[in-house]
This record gives sequence, structure tokens and C-alpha cells, in this order.
Amino acid sequence: MKLSDRLKRLADLIEKYKKGDVLADIGTDHAYLPCYLVENKIISKAYACDVSQGPYESSLSTISKHHLIDQVEALLGDGLEPILDKKVDMITIAGMGSYLIGDILEKNRQYIKDDHLLFLQPNANTDHLRQYLFSHGFMIVDELLVKEGHHIYDMMVVKKSHYIADEYDIEFGPILKNKKTELFIEKWKKQYVVYQNIMKGLSLNHPRYEELKHKIEMIEVILDESL
Repeated sequence: MKLSDRLKRLADLIEKYKKGDVLADIGTDHAYLPCYLVENKIISKAYACDVSQGPYESSLSTISKHHLIDQVEALLGDGLEPILDKKVDMITIAGMGSYLIGDILEKNRQYIKDDHLLFLQPNANTDHLRQYLFSHGFMIVDELLVKEGHHIYDMMVVKKSHYIADEYDIEFGPILKNKKTELFIEKWKKQYVVYQNIMKGLSLNHPRYEELKHKIEMIEVILDESL
């Protein structure tokens, strides 16, 4: 099975940090990721979960097509609810907005134990997700950026642990801000221009003006001579 660049990088991250053999993929994309992980013997069992009937049926089709009925189980339900009676080692939530990912984690936060590993890939507003994680007893073990098309996605490995974060950790990522890869620089140079353009259309007393000004100043600090 061939995965998109985004899902392949996520699969590689799971293989690198693998803990246990059972994974639940929340909001699964046709069960591609769980099937790939099982086919390549990275894990032995997976749950492909989705809240909608259409994606659930697509998952059933993919699982059947790849003859993985005994190892990959499609479950219909909202967020983590389909696995509340299951024992899993790892949880993936990918391809959603940060607010939705935060809501999913918060709704059944008591299910997530110290020995769980979470692999999260928000589509936007990653600072919001980091803020949620740091405020609710999670820490980021590792994170990376992946580019697919014109979009640069954040991926992170998360576990339950106390971490004291500052505003730079939240905005840029505690790992990413130190690595400062080419993709990181590309992403924040683009965002720098976006913020500047937005500010041009705002009055000095607009509620967002000072917020954006501060974000621009933070980018200047983090990129230093890269701008």
C-alpha cells in the first residue's frame, strides 16, 4: 500500500517511537494508515475509527481489500468513544483542526494514561493545540514538519507529563524552534509576510493589531538572521 507523503511521514514517526503493538486511528482516512502499519508489521492490531458512516464504510472496504479483517477493525463513533473499552498503546489523530483535536482529547481525557503515546497532526492553528496540551498535563516528545503540496503540516509525538512552556514553545514548538530546519524557516517566513499583510489592513486600535505585531516580533526573534 502506498501512502501520501503526509501519512508516510506519520507512519515513519510511529515506527520510530513505537510503544506496544496496538494502535487506534481516530478520524481514520479510509483506514489507510492502520492497514499500512499492519501490512508492514510495524504493529499487530489496529482500530480504524470514524464518526461518519461514509468513512466507516470506506474503512471496511480497505480492510477487506487488503485481507486484514483479523487485524484491523473499523469502529463507528465519536472521537475516542469507540475505544473506551479497548486496550490500545498508541493513538493517532491526524488531518483535523487543532480545536477539534483538543475537543476529542478533552472529552475523554481520563482514558489517556501515562503509558499511551499520541501522534497528532493538526491541519492548522497548531499553537492552539500546543497550548491545550501544555495546559492539561501533556508534553511533546518530538515534532516535525512535512510539506505536501503547498501546505506545511506539523506532526507531534505526545505523552502525559508535566512541562512548563513559554510563549515560544506554544507558537513555534519546543523541538521545532531549536531544530530550525529549512522547512521551519520556509513556513515562518511565509507566515511573517501573511501577518504583515493582515496588519496593513488594520487600524492601530484594532483588537488584533497588537497581537499580530507581537507575533511578528516573535518570528523576528526566532528566525534571527534568516529573514
